[in-house]
Amino acid sequence: MSWWQVLPVVVGAVGLILLPGYVVAAGCGAKGMSRLGLAAPLTTSVVSMSAIVAGALRSDWSLWWLVLPTLALAIGGVIVRHFTGARRPRRIGLRGLNRPSLRSAVLFLAVTLSGAIIGWRLTQLFGRPESVSQTYDGVFHLNALRYIMDTGSASSLSLGGMPTGGDDPSFYPAAWHGLVSLLIQATDTSIPVAVNATSIAVGAIVWPIGCIFLCTRITGNRPIPVLVTGVLASGFSAFPYLLLDFGVLYPNFLSVALLPACVALAAMVLRVSSDNRQPWMVSFLALLASLPGLGLAHPSTLMALAALFLPLGGVAMVRHWRQLRRRRAHAARFIPSFAALVCYTAAVVVLWQELRPSETASQWEPFQTNARAVGEILAAAPMGEPAAWMIMFLTFAGLLHIVLKRGTWWGFGIFLVTAFLYVVASSEPQGDFRNLITGVWYNDSFRLAALLPVTTIVLASIGGSWIVTATAQHLQERGKHIVLQRVHPRLTTTVPAIAATITAVAVLVPLVQGPSVSVPVREAHRLNYDLNEESALSVDERELIGRLPQHVPDDAVVAGNPWSGMAYAYALSGVEVLTPHLGTTGAPENLQLLMELDQAATNPAICPLLESTGVQYVLEFAGKEIHAGDHFYPGVEGLAGQPGLRVLDSEGQATLYEITTC
Repeated sequence: MSWWQVLPVVVGAVGLILLPGYVVAAGCGAKGMSRLGLAAPLTTSVVSMSAIVAGALRSDWSLWWLVLPTLALAIGGVIVRHFTGARRPRRIGLRGLNRPSLRSAVLFLAVTLSGAIIGWRLTQLFGRPESVSQTYDGVFHLNALRYIMDTGSASSLSLGGMPTGGDDPSFYPAAWHGLVSLLIQATDTSIPVAVNATSIAVGAIVWPIGCIFLCTRITGNRPIPVLVTGVLASGFSAFPYLLLDFGVLYPNFLSVALLPACVALAAMVLRVSSDNRQPWMVSFLALLASLPGLGLAHPSTLMALAALFLPLGGVAMVRHWRQLRRRRAHAARFIPSFAALVCYTAAVVVLWQELRPSETASQWEPFQTNARAVGEILAAAPMGEPAAWMIMFLTFAGLLHIVLKRGTWWGFGIFLVTAFLYVVASSEPQGDFRNLITGVWYNDSFRLAALLPVTTIVLASIGGSWIVTATAQHLQERGKHIVLQRVHPRLTTTVPAIAATITAVAVLVPLVQGPSVSVPVREAHRLNYDLNEESALSVDERELIGRLPQHVPDDAVVAGNPWSGMAYAYALSGVEVLTPHLGTTGAPENLQLLMELDQAATNPAICPLLESTGVQYVLEFAGKEIHAGDHFYPGVEGLAGQPGLRVLDSEGQATLYEITTC
């Protein structure tokens, strides 16, 4: 299968993620860039909340649970605006361009350029459309999608029960799974193709849109910042590429892609944005509506937003106090804003302590010094990746611009928050302080590294836009004395600006696509996606998995070493397996079978276990384990020649046995 054949699925994924939220945002009165920026967060909220409602009502999860709530919310927004007489907000466009078609063209160009670059890189990372991530978390996420298809439920309140067959349903953030499962229904494609298509849609489209939406809250909706931000969005190794390599952390991947838009909304609500012409209530309700999607994509990113709110709130409070001083307001007028910030900070501290995994699940170790961590942050090269020299240069330029202009301090503030979190996770020694600050993210440096581009791109965009704008202004001054003035006076302003912008884009694209991106992408493919005879899921094993439905009835269960390639049998074939997750073998009888199933012909205790679990077949894959593991389950390994077992199919070192004893 080629990527051109999968292009309609990718387009379908983009439409699925953007269109419902766009319709809701339009119905509620959002305009221009805000409407587009809100699209993905609102869609994610509708999907994740609808899935919970559908699960509670025991209704099968389907596209209707996206279509009907979307229409209801959009129509409801129109009705409310009609009866409240809400004034239509002024159109938010790109300054200096008066025609809507030109404004849209610049935004379209920026998103398309960034999307094409990131999409190309992601096809390199995946290799083939049907590739799967051969990682610990990859097994769970792919099998969870199959579980949704089998049970008809994508609720976050029940998905966590997948490893136990639903016997002990528990909470697991399922927004990503809900989206991908709907794409599978809509396109009738396979799980791996749907997963990769969704990843491209999120990384190549949702992420650049969110970055542009966020950065223009500081730089303003002008063509130069829009184009510069679009190019820079493709130049970070930590996002979108890192989370598709490590883990693989699909829920975090979706939530981080949504975070820039949510931060932008927060800036608009607190009135620290450079463009506050959208009605405050629209921004406030949009932020509230986006929070369920962000939290149900992954709660840790919701906590990241809570932390980023603090510098935004601090800047908003200072600005408010300055206004009060200019008005010579009474001292009591200063108290409410300060009290609100204190109460919010206290609430964040409480949530920070309560909403965290256990310490036993947060044992990721620090691996470097504080100095090296700071250097990685400034070089946009966390987790030891190659330095992104151009982004580092533009980041310093952005810091310099903030200092010289003495403004947009909240952009620097949110950068400090993510930098602090990464320094603590990656370089502070194990202890109560580290657990307090970064335990929300399992003390995992990879997860916090992925947050850095969200704030670094703000500084880099400020710096890049400053340099390009200054260059354009210099050319405009020179243009007054050259031939352009003689042709037409307006050409002295438009031609230099266009020339500077085109030159900047042409220079930036190759400079941000150097080793800092190419090396991580190449290594991610080699280690986790490449399908060969030496990979955890080998070519032979995948061939045999594809033939399982020919031999195994629908109601049968297959046993095997879950750390081998057989872990993907459930997701790729639909055949139920005894252990669909690497983190647990489930019930005690499952582990007993894994240890003693080879004794079925001689141990009378085995047949009752086989009957109770439904196990009738065994997959023995003798290749490498996931993450180069070394797990020994004697009951399902070394089965050649064992009595009570019959070979049904084999491919290389992969063999399917039928249990004939019982």
